[in-house]
Amino acid sequence: MLKDYLEQRHITLASGRSSIALEREYWKALETLAYEDGWHNWRDFFYRNILPNKPDDIPLASHVRKSVTAFLFSEYDKGR
Repeated sequence: MLKDYLEQRHITLASGRSSIALEREYWKALETLAYEDGWHNWRDFFYRNILPNKPDDIPLASHVRKSVTAFLFSEYDKGR
């Protein structure tokens, strides 16, 4: 069942309040990226770095996963 591995969190969009359901590992990665980038919480990082780049043709959750993965690969490449 989806509830077993997805965690849902609420956000505010221009269209109103919404929610995103992601795997817990993505939430942990998002929180870590936000903290390491100097943000106080994941929402600040999300609104500044992820939401503005969302294309209209993919779901928000997919865009968040793609963005988090891209950020993680970027950090990985810096460490090499």
